[in-house]
Amino acid sequence: MRLFVIALAVAGAAAWLAAPAGSGGIAPPAADGVLVMGVAGTGSDARVVTREWAMVADPISGTTRRRLLTGGTLCHGPVLAAGDRVIFSGFRGRRAVVRTLPLDMDGSAQTLGFADTFALSATRGRLWLGRWSGRALREVDATGRVHARAQGLLPRFGSLHAAVAGGFVGTEGRWLTLRRPGQHRPLLRVRDGWFAAAGRSSFAWCRGRCRAFHVWSRAGVRTLPPPAGMRPLGPVGALSPDQQRLAVGVAVRGRDRVAVADVRTGRWILVPGGQLGGYRAIAWSPSGEWLYFTAGNERVLAWRFGARGSVQLPIRPGGTVMSIATAEASG
Repeated sequence: MRLFVIALAVAGAAAWLAAPAGSGGIAPPAADGVLVMGVAGTGSDARVVTREWAMVADPISGTTRRRLLTGGTLCHGPVLAAGDRVIFSGFRGRRAVVRTLPLDMDGSAQTLGFADTFALSATRGRLWLGRWSGRALREVDATGRVHARAQGLLPRFGSLHAAVAGGFVGTEGRWLTLRRPGQHRPLLRVRDGWFAAAGRSSFAWCRGRCRAFHVWSRAGVRTLPPPAGMRPLGPVGALSPDQQRLAVGVAVRGRDRVAVADVRTGRWILVPGGQLGGYRAIAWSPSGEWLYFTAGNERVLAWRFGARGSVQLPIRPGGTVMSIATAEASG
């Protein structure tokens, strides 16, 4: 009986995700892509060294594939998606490395190289790996082949958050910086700045207590103060693929919610039914039509932009969802 109820729930969620629109008889786009998540064990799985795994999940069917990670991996970095690969950190002895798996989680993990910090490249399917020794950065593809190098842009113990078309975004002590190769002075330097999200050519941050968000692009900096009664929860956010919408976590009347700010107009939308919980992970689908976010440790919701409500996805992670990224589903 329990299996029958679960099957009905899965079928109901799948039907909702691909159901016709409320007017005009036009079917909205179905939830697209796959979710790439970092998950940590809870309950009986919680130990001194927590069990952790990378998981790829279909948002419509709820089908999942997962691979066990070394305990502590998610403390060193999130699970990312680059092209058709799953990216995560690891160690070779005491030295940090970056590893990769195909989206189907089949085969052995491949090592891309040593890296103390890493971030997605503005070029699809590539990563920038950073070493504190020598302040060196190198861009690699899924095979580990080096395509570009940059020197002197990564301070010791600094974090590389993003590589955008305008430069490299990182944290240097109390400063959030945007640096370009060959330039001594940073293009942007923000005291007590907190990185929130990045796209191919723009990134978002907030300062101090995070009263408002700021989005940098080559056109300048756009400031997005939330409306009255809406307070940002901190640097929790995701830029849509077209970089025109910023999804963030906010507090409204004592409840944690998801809101979306239009970067061009400054208009804010509170996501209907967008309860935010757990580790407050947020990600846009590859098309930018859908927003995925955690509503608790093991609950993942989806909202189609402009829809009247959100829906819980039929994904059973089996642990606490620590991070969410998305990728286009492979054939």
